[in-house]
Amino acid sequence: MLNHHLSTNRVFVGERAAAWSSINTRYFGRLRVSSLCDEPLDASLDVYDVGSLRMFRITAPAHHVARDTSCGDLPTDDFYKLVLQVSGHGIVEQQHRRVELSPGQWILYDPRDPYAITNSERCALLVTQVPRALLSGLRLSGPLAGQTGHSNVAGLHSVFGTYLRALSEQLPGLPDGAGQAISESVMGLLTSALAESFRRSGEPVPLPSVLKLRVHQYMQAHLCEPDLSIQGIADALRCSKRYLHKVFEDDTIGLERQIWKVRLERCHAALIQEANGARSAAQIAYAWGFKSSAHFCRLFKQQYGITPGECQRTAAASRRTTILQ
Repeated sequence: MLNHHLSTNRVFVGERAAAWSSINTRYFGRLRVSSLCDEPLDASLDVYDVGSLRMFRITAPAHHVARDTSCGDLPTDDFYKLVLQVSGHGIVEQQHRRVELSPGQWILYDPRDPYAITNSERCALLVTQVPRALLSGLRLSGPLAGQTGHSNVAGLHSVFGTYLRALSEQLPGLPDGAGQAISESVMGLLTSALAESFRRSGEPVPLPSVLKLRVHQYMQAHLCEPDLSIQGIADALRCSKRYLHKVFEDDTIGLERQIWKVRLERCHAALIQEANGARSAAQIAYAWGFKSSAHFCRLFKQQYGITPGECQRTAAASRRTTILQ
């Protein structure tokens, strides 16, 4: 899978701290980053665009990261942050809560609120930026950590942690076209874990927040079905169509338009993939639930400013240019 690899290894030892700070600023904004060891700062970061998610594989020596009011607005404010501790041990502090992470454990938190993360030894992390739109309606009163133990919730959280850990190891070798399927799997497991946690915990989580998570999960799983509809979603989740509209009334776009928007995103991603060069735009549209090629072309041009065919040809020409270079 295509990625950007950044490392301090090729920088003079005395300049590595500044280089690592610059790398972090590029992707996470001006956080307060400091090293906790006297050894040369040997760190690396790999960036992967995985469908609608962005993932980072990070290896670094002992360090401390914090956000406070002096950091200002950050590029991560449009996302929730999901962190898996792949190796080493970490501590996350936010909203007067302190969560200790061992290898295989994960945590979800809102990076808009001040926080501090300490890794007291060399560590490896898988950090996932989750667009807020994918978890619309979610309200976190502090960091939400994957549970351990023998309950059903802990079992589901453990499965999710195991999946993320395997994903962190396999990301470099996965095909480029697998990104969307992977992001849907991640979101499916995450929303299931969150919904079950909210259902079984005593935390005051509004029902609409939980329902939104389940709606998005159902939508992702059935997006390629032409008959996917708000009524079908309401029936599957045992609520009324009217209530679904009410739950999503504060969103920028309604639920029906969200379905079409996500379908268009899937089609756009498929059109620019080399593996789909022999498939027509209509075939791709039908595979993602469109019933009419004309309807698809009209919506696609409204969204991207070009026709599906032009998008496919432009992507093919770009690949040929890259090969010639």
